[in-house]
Amino acid sequence: EYIGPGFTPNRVEGKYIDVNLSEQMLYTIEGGKLVGSYRVSTGKWSMPTPIGEFVINSKNDRAYSATYDLYMPYWMAFIGYEYGIHELPETPWGRKEGESSLGVPVSHGCIRLGVGDAATVYGWADIGTRVFTHN
Repeated sequence: EYIGPGFTPNRVEGKYIDVNLSEQMLYTIEGGKLVGSYRVSTGKWSMPTPIGEFVINSKNDRAYSATYDLYMPYWMAFIGYEYGIHELPETPWGRKEGESSLGVPVSHGCIRLGVGDAATVYGWADIGTRVFTHN
């Protein structure tokens, strides 16, 4: 059963995250019911967010990327430690990046959530929660 816009209830039993890349939306679903919907920013065309079925394999409330010298609050890795769902990146001096870009694919492949939304999803999702990404 498909219910628009953008997510499929009862894809699997229990809870899961459904990310619609075309809509730039993340949906949290539990027991076949929509729990939350959030505007996101996913990978830009040159660094796209992978499409498929994944699992949250680790969580870190404040991960750090040495490559970009940025913190990623509420990090939830879903492909190794390379791709994750997280709050807008933060510089070492505390400035958030990309708030005006929510709804636009501009990330390096990760799924960025806004301030507040990331904490909500982080608190709701467990390690092992499935993540579906699709167009």
